[in-house]
Amino acid sequence: MTEKRIWGSLPGPRPHVWKSGPDPVEHKKYLNWLQQKNQAQFRKETWELDFETWKEIWGDKFHNKGRGSDNFCMTRRDDKGAWRPDNIEILTRKEHVLRQGQRRNKTWTWKKNRKAAE
Repeated sequence: MTEKRIWGSLPGPRPHVWKSGPDPVEHKKYLNWLQQKNQAQFRKETWELDFETWKEIWGDKFHNKGRGSDNFCMTRRDDKGAWRPDNIEILTRKEHVLRQGQRRNKTWTWKKNRKAAE
């Protein structure tokens, strides 16, 4: 028995229609850029990185991007600032978590001391 298909559609990937071109690595990078851009927009953060700039910033570290502590992630130096080349850096996730903890501790200590002074 043959599968029913809608006329003109083909199963599987269609690299000839990808905006990033037929290269699967470039396509993966493009999808990651698009996801990161959309997540920033969802959180109402300003996004000022085009795809080419984003690729240059990641460089050779993109292949080591992931969720492990030794993998890399993109983070902002100033959490209130926009996602733009002068405000972002590539860190290991371990370094990123340590920095987040330091920022939270500073805020928490400040609030704690403020309440004690009142």
